[in-house]
Amino acid sequence: MPLAAVLVLEPARDYLLPPFLGRAAHAALLRLVEATAPPLSAQLHDLPGPRPFTVAVPEEGGRRGLRETAVRAGTPLHLRLTVLDDALAPALLEALGSASSVELAHGRFRVAGLLLAPEEHPAAGAASYEALAERWLFPGSSLPQRIRMRFFSPTTFHSRGRHVPLPVPQLVFGSLAERWNAYAPICLSPEVVGGLGEQLAVGRYRLETRLVDFGVGKQVGFVGSCEFVLLEAEPAVAGAAHLLARSAFFSGIGHKVAMGLGQAWEASGAHPLRD
Repeated sequence: MPLAAVLVLEPARDYLLPPFLGRAAHAALLRLVEATAPPLSAQLHDLPGPRPFTVAVPEEGGRRGLRETAVRAGTPLHLRLTVLDDALAPALLEALGSASSVELAHGRFRVAGLLLAPEEHPAAGAASYEALAERWLFPGSSLPQRIRMRFFSPTTFHSRGRHVPLPVPQLVFGSLAERWNAYAPICLSPEVVGGLGEQLAVGRYRLETRLVDFGVGKQVGFVGSCEFVLLEAEPAVAGAAHLLARSAFFSGIGHKVAMGLGQAWEASGAHPLRD
């Protein structure tokens, strides 16, 4: 069952932190896991293939193009973790629930709460793979022709040895399909996955580029909103496109989602995070 949890972090004092906190958030998560399950921390660090988790700080300055992340005493930050692998979820939640403090970059934070339900925080929640598949792969009625996605943290793709900071439908939905097929019990066929790139086109969009500094290198990503249009798509492809757009809330999109990039979700309803 995919889930999203939000850890509430209260700063000990005012800080000016780096604008991009994805790498620091990844390191903070590994330290928390190491305190309760050291072998798992090493495993998460070295995992090959599609990562079964994402971690990010929604309030970081990098997504707004700021030169730093201004933190004020009394105003919390939030560490958002999502998990795709049912086997990992209990250990990761135990690590978050056991934490009393977190170091993030050079800031020290007290843990003030762990939020798991959407009524507690709109960026938290859970869903079953089976329920998502039932709703979107077998809808019983026609589906909307347009899918609007919101990219809240810088997003980029690694394709053919290059970084591609553009919402190319094949890359967006191919990334989502790869993570879905890696962890969901109901797989999408190669024909359906191939159709996602062929039967989807970019419609309206409002995007900006962001330069992300990882400390060991820099990458360009994009943030903003993008509409994808189903071009006379086959029903199976249309259903898969809507399914994957909803799954983005948990899986993230593109490159380095375990280090803060690619936080994105389908934006037909209220935005879980606002600028």
